[in-house]
Amino acid sequence: MEQKAVCIAPLDWGLGHATRCIPLIHALEALNYTIYIAGEGKQTSILKEAFPNAHFIPLKGYRIHYAKEKRFLIPTILFQVPKIIISIIQEHQWLKKTNKQHPFDLIISDNRYGVFHKKIKSVFITHQLEIQTPFNWLTRICQNISYRFINKFNACWVADMQPPNHIAGNLVNTKRLPAIDIWYMNCLSRLQDYVQANNNENKIKFLGVVSGPEPQRAIFENILWNSGNELNYPFVIVAGMPDDKLYNKLTSKGNLYHHLSGKALADQINDAEFIICRGGYTTLLELIPFKKKLILIPTPGQTEQEYLAKYWHEKKWAISFEQENFNLLDALKAAKTFEYQTPTFLSFNQEALASELKRLSL
Repeated sequence: MEQKAVCIAPLDWGLGHATRCIPLIHALEALNYTIYIAGEGKQTSILKEAFPNAHFIPLKGYRIHYAKEKRFLIPTILFQVPKIIISIIQEHQWLKKTNKQHPFDLIISDNRYGVFHKKIKSVFITHQLEIQTPFNWLTRICQNISYRFINKFNACWVADMQPPNHIAGNLVNTKRLPAIDIWYMNCLSRLQDYVQANNNENKIKFLGVVSGPEPQRAIFENILWNSGNELNYPFVIVAGMPDDKLYNKLTSKGNLYHHLSGKALADQINDAEFIICRGGYTTLLELIPFKKKLILIPTPGQTEQEYLAKYWHEKKWAISFEQENFNLLDALKAAKTFEYQTPTFLSFNQEALASELKRLSL
């Protein structure tokens, strides 16, 4: 089989866009694709760890930052819109230039609107066909703008199961779809092979999974670390800092790791009674197979996470709390008696990917 080249570019808005590309890249490798990964920073560090033999190409990220207070988050994001637009233009020009040096057969963009090429099959991966905002009129405007970019691609791959089995709620179950071909990829979970199905021994009370833009990442970490050390239970926090190998802490009960690889992270998940996390979409996908009791603390003002936390709480797939006035002991007590349900889980697989690529004439 002739070896083809694929360029994969995940967004740098949190680590989830990079980690959910891992099972996809494994499948592409098995289908004899030469892998080129474009990005920078934490996202590149994680993917280099998973794919040391892949080709890595520097591509500047959007470098979004959050506000410290919820009321300032939307204005802070809106203030950065010009920077995002410039980044989209720059990444599109970057791709046209880079493709002359490394001719690609396929482009895969995970939520980077400018990473498409008119002469190369280009795919856009997303789980947000309807971007959540505080206002319906603004949601419609954001969807219109988003679709104008998405429709420049050849296909849109939705990182979820097809409704009614979807787990992202209205993020994917929207009345209006992009004008291009849609493929529901099912659940992209890099950790599902590490699940210990019969593990009933909880060696730690909770595992805190922390990631996302600053300063909210650090605020969330400090809440869990300080509150955890006030309790008489062993716990672990993963700080989401893969670039900082010295970012580790240890107390009599708590252990904070700067980062854990897939297998090591899965081991901690298996050992935990509760998982406390932001509830970013990719994190939720990774956690479903473990059937753990989830406690979600969405980033204040991050409308996607707030929507998912509410939606999962209503479905009883997780229990959720707001970060403001969050009390760890009260949350653990509430989660202990919460009647958890398990969502449907249909896994992404190589065979389905091969069929989709064939449909795209690849």
